[in-house]
Amino acid sequence: MSFQQPWASLIATGIKDIEKRTWKPEELPERLLIHATPNSIITIEGSCPLEWMQIVKNEQTFGNLPDNSDMPTNAIIGYVTLDKMKKRTVPRSFSLKKDEEYSWLFKDAYLFDEPIMIVESKLFLWDYDLDENNLPPAHKVKRVGVSVKNENVSIPVTENIYIGLTPNSSFALELSTLESLLCQPNSYEMKPFKSVTFKCKGKQRTFALEPETGLYEDNVGDDFYYSDPYDSETRIRIKFFWGKEL
Repeated sequence: MSFQQPWASLIATGIKDIEKRTWKPEELPERLLIHATPNSIITIEGSCPLEWMQIVKNEQTFGNLPDNSDMPTNAIIGYVTLDKMKKRTVPRSFSLKKDEEYSWLFKDAYLFDEPIMIVESKLFLWDYDLDENNLPPAHKVKRVGVSVKNENVSIPVTENIYIGLTPNSSFALELSTLESLLCQPNSYEMKPFKSVTFKCKGKQRTFALEPETGLYEDNVGDDFYYSDPYDSETRIRIKFFWGKEL
């Protein structure tokens, strides 16, 4: 089954476990190979919902997803198991008619150690000559994420981010799915954290947080090329400002 990036990588890493389509096959497959198409959706401004692109940004910061330029295309990158399929009826835009929508629910996502390079891409489901009992080496991505203990925020980061850490600096994450973890209940106000710890491959550094740490509206940024013109939500980022290293 073919997907544009970053959807292909999101599914093959288990971050996205549902796909909505207006069709279903006559026979439901048990296992699906995930194919990344030649064109990449993340290069097209305004073509992806803000919420999902915030998730992409955070997952790249944590090291769970590759950077945009490293996401494979023209390749079969992994496979998932189709757990179940749900059907619902949804209204058409600007019409009294209704359409059927099918939710494909995935589980057991595996990423191939090496992508299978292939230019072919088709709509719907299509066959590829690969022995399902002798698949290439693959692995489940062990995702890491933000954690909180007492008044400390712990953030996993990539090697490039880690080696660039210095005292008296700053760092930002997308609010996205972190709201319930880092904010006061029913409020866009951060909990009273006093320190931030960055972790990478068994190493860690901890810094004392400054009062400026908090939530900021940020509609403009050098990496914010994925705004959605149909989404009225404001981009909110969590900005950490720190001083000395502890």
